[in-house]
Amino acid sequence: MSGQDYEFPPAALFTTIAVCPWRRLSPRVDGKLGDWSDEQLMPRLGELAGGEQFARLSLAWNQHGLYVALDVTKGEPVVVNRQHPGTGDAVELFIDTRAAGTSHRATQFCYHLIILPTTPGAGHGGPMIWQRPIRRALQESPPPDFAAIRLASDLRDDGYAVELALPPDSLHGYEPAEGLRMGMAMVVHDIQRGAQFWGTCRDFPYQRDPSTWGLVEHGAASG
Repeated sequence: MSGQDYEFPPAALFTTIAVCPWRRLSPRVDGKLGDWSDEQLMPRLGELAGGEQFARLSLAWNQHGLYVALDVTKGEPVVVNRQHPGTGDAVELFIDTRAAGTSHRATQFCYHLIILPTTPGAGHGGPMIWQRPIRRALQESPPPDFAAIRLASDLRDDGYAVELALPPDSLHGYEPAEGLRMGMAMVVHDIQRGAQFWGTCRDFPYQRDPSTWGLVEHGAASG
């Protein structure tokens, strides 16, 4: 039975808690995902959130920061829209670096990041990332240190990949350590297939309520 057979998505019944594996060597962050392992692949939650599963999310961490890798399968060319990202191919990443979970309104530790796999226009440029304010926030988060953030993408005939590195000082309150819990949700927009959700679902007010985001726990360091 698929998620679409339910009157409401099964994701509404529980909070996602996923372990972010530790890795000794940081990824190269070049858009090529060959140095990522299956152990770093996150659970496939797209159908539980009531949608198609067309993107694979991987996470990892070490003392140098948090690493995010996304592999998206497509049968059509990538199309992006800077003014209205959700109408094209785009990624929305929601992060709460402290994950207090005590308020339905965002704090200074909450971020809403928009990622485009390529620059809008006739020629394919590099990927783009920026911060979007969270509505009704109790406190606004400081701007990310975009100079420290590393972002890369790779556009292929059958889709694209995005790779992101968030160093400790790039987001307010982020201090990578074993056992750290962060709030996280992701929405992957596809111009043909709609949206795929991870850590939340479309029926939640995820755009403004961090309590509807999943939890990501930094796994045990080893080696």
